[in-house]
Amino acid sequence: MPRGPEDHGVVVIAALDLRRRPDHRAEMTSQLLMGEVVHVLERRRGGLWWRVENLADGYPGWVRSYGLRPVSRARSRRWLARARFHVVAPFCQVRSAERGGHVLTPLFWNARVIAGRARRGRRPVELPDGRRGWVPVAALATGERRCPLIERIRDLLGTPYLWGGRTPQGLDCSGLVQQILAEQGVVLPRDAHDQFLATRRRIEVEDLGLGDLLFFGRRKARMEHVALVLGGGYYVHARGVVRVNSIDPDNPFYDSALNAQLRAFGRTKLGQKARIRRGSKTPEPA
Repeated sequence: MPRGPEDHGVVVIAALDLRRRPDHRAEMTSQLLMGEVVHVLERRRGGLWWRVENLADGYPGWVRSYGLRPVSRARSRRWLARARFHVVAPFCQVRSAERGGHVLTPLFWNARVIAGRARRGRRPVELPDGRRGWVPVAALATGERRCPLIERIRDLLGTPYLWGGRTPQGLDCSGLVQQILAEQGVVLPRDAHDQFLATRRRIEVEDLGLGDLLFFGRRKARMEHVALVLGGGYYVHARGVVRVNSIDPDNPFYDSALNAQLRAFGRTKLGQKARIRRGSKTPEPA
């Protein structure tokens, strides 16, 4: 473990790939988003690769050091305290000038930045590496202002599946669930099986609430797939693309192959607060 004052890091690029080994050819297991903070566990290959743990979900992996700004624990806490604005647009660009200029960086949904007072439809932002630019006002919000869950899901329908993905350019099943619920203030682990362990409950199908979880997998194996309950028997998940299916065998969006592996339900804080109501609106199936 690195010793010294700078044993933490703040992500300074839009999406930083997290890999199983310190090699670009190694499996990408997750991604880190601009503004997230990590604990640095180890450095290898002359400091080019760092093994880190994402403080948001505890997930470890190897990243290239160019994607991080080294900071002390105290400075990482100050960054998190100041970076109160989250990206609520699926994607936006930070530009160097209030009315144009060149692109400094893209930002993806749920990234975090320091932001100033809005004017004329634009808001000044400060990035983790100190660069300053401008984004559209509608692209950012504080934690108190959240996109409605169903509206967010409509934005994500059709997003391609990407193993390890956590951005609207590509999402895996657990990344989709984690990111949707994170926006609603519900913190979950990164992988489907860990999400199962964190939320598993004895629940009847009729008692599932909006935001609860469905878990799928082969018998006597780890959970391999997770979906988010919507209502009316529908659920959203990432399988090929982000899509809506149904657990009702009489529904044309029933997936018989997947439903044969449905093994458990999970309860989230969001699900406790929002029980399914008959006739509730759900996104159009993709």
